[in-house]
Amino acid sequence: MMTLTTRHNVIPEQAKNTDEQPLLLLVEDSPTTTALLSKYFGGNFRLLHASDGVEAWEILAKNPEIALVITDINMPNMTGHQLLVKIRKNDDGHYKNLPVIVMTTFEDNTDRNLAFLNGANDFITKPIDEMELLARVNVHYRLAQTIRELEASKMALAELATTDPLTRIRNRRAFFENGAKALALARRYVSDLSVILIDIDHFKKINDSHGHQAGDEALVMVAHILTELTRGVDTVARIGGEEFAILLPDTNRLGTAVLAERIRASIEREQFIVGDKIVPITVSIGIASFGVDPGDGIDQLLGVADNRLYMAKNNGRNRICVNDEGKSTFA
Repeated sequence: MMTLTTRHNVIPEQAKNTDEQPLLLLVEDSPTTTALLSKYFGGNFRLLHASDGVEAWEILAKNPEIALVITDINMPNMTGHQLLVKIRKNDDGHYKNLPVIVMTTFEDNTDRNLAFLNGANDFITKPIDEMELLARVNVHYRLAQTIRELEASKMALAELATTDPLTRIRNRRAFFENGAKALALARRYVSDLSVILIDIDHFKKINDSHGHQAGDEALVMVAHILTELTRGVDTVARIGGEEFAILLPDTNRLGTAVLAERIRASIEREQFIVGDKIVPITVSIGIASFGVDPGDGIDQLLGVADNRLYMAKNNGRNRICVNDEGKSTFA
């Protein structure tokens, strides 16, 4: 006679299997059915067992690697229907595509239909046929695996489309996409929104004197400093050759000027070494703020910041400019 596991443990017959085998969760309050199904799965799967929906939910939360759930309907504490609803309403993307196979009696169309409405992927009738069970489990496991791989590829492509390949920060496209969303929120909630535009001074001279590899390393260094000095909600982007932009939600003109000066000073202090030489790097910066400066779009705000950036350059570089008079709040 087969011995069942204690709660939350792998069934002994499956414990010898390797970690590479798919992990399934069986939710069943009948020891007889549990023993039978654990035998059916043999050495092809690892199996966890829960005797009701409450225990199943606890196991799911602790084991995100669970690849498929097989559940009975009528159980104490939390039924199979209630478990299904809890799984499908969860915000975690893993639960969205987690295959759930429901076990029903042959005549029970009501439970079967309700299970589908609640998000079941498939059902199998009792008494359970071994070959049918394994076939259905394999089909849904492979389908879910394919969906996960497609979604991962989609996310990777989206990341590639919005990331600067050299500096690994956001690119121009991502800056304007995030900017449009941030501007819509600023309008809706009457909140602050600012942009900073940064240009590396005499960047062509770095390339001409030390080579393009040194120029690339300088861009990476500046991107790193910008990332270190900004918040997670900010968008740091490389929008041109040696030009960077930062989108700052909930930040007014004064806060933006303070950050811009910190950026300028941090880059000036950084020792950029090429070979055995220290190559000085400085930046010029222009800023603009929604609701204070003219323009009702991110492109117009960036245009205002761009004009101020060139004022900073014309006034001697290595400085910030916060208004159209070319003034800086910092000497």
